[in-house]
Amino acid sequence: MLQTPGMKLSATLFVGSFFAAAACGKKSEPPPEERSTPTPNITPTADAGTARPSAGARTPPPPARNPDWTFDPADPAKDYVGRYLRATMRYGAETSCVLLGKSSFRGSESLVEVRNPGDGSCGKPAELRDTFLANVSIDRLRLDDSEHHPPLKVWPDGSMPDVAPGPIAEVTDLHQWKTPLHEAIKQQQLYPLRIQLYGRGTYPVITLAGWHALFDPRGDLAALKPAAASLCTANKGAPIGIFAGFDRALLLRVDCPDNPHWEKLGL
Repeated sequence: MLQTPGMKLSATLFVGSFFAAAACGKKSEPPPEERSTPTPNITPTADAGTARPSAGARTPPPPARNPDWTFDPADPAKDYVGRYLRATMRYGAETSCVLLGKSSFRGSESLVEVRNPGDGSCGKPAELRDTFLANVSIDRLRLDDSEHHPPLKVWPDGSMPDVAPGPIAEVTDLHQWKTPLHEAIKQQQLYPLRIQLYGRGTYPVITLAGWHALFDPRGDLAALKPAAASLCTANKGAPIGIFAGFDRALLLRVDCPDNPHWEKLGL
């Protein structure tokens, strides 16, 4: 199966539904296997890091940074490439069975090979599919031998992998956001107010308008695991972030398959 170390921790497709998927322009949401462009009901936000409290509300502490995606510290480049492959379904139905090799350095970039499994379950045994060159620190990705391989598709936010990401997108109509993740959120008796798509459209960050004690930062993280697992399953194993209300200095990261943990984004 596709090696995804960041999935065990930590954005169709993605929310392939890998992801809730990102960007505007389509009037209907394509099936996961066809999703390589932004999905409907979302628009870019110029001020993605600022919540919108109601008039007279207490101003929460400002975050020091945006809740962008994170990668497996053991091999960030491998995780990064894996997320791109799932987000774009580069190998179609076989995307889930290719193998990613451990990254190695080539100058300022990390080299990641993608091969078929050796047992022949995903095409010619051990055949090299692609060699990627990733620079995770500046969020760039390219092919090592682009002339002899299919060109790279855009990320869910509509940006090409070798250029800067597009603006942070936001779901503008939650009533029309009909995804398995939305259903899983409602089943947890949570009420989403805002959905933003960080990580080039692959990392949904949910601002809750209503929640219960289970999602209190002072609560028991172990008790959160079943809910986290449910959200991960609905999001095709991709991680998500959750803000409880307008306080954007404290983020609940749900790293899949079932690892919830709070992270301070404030000063």
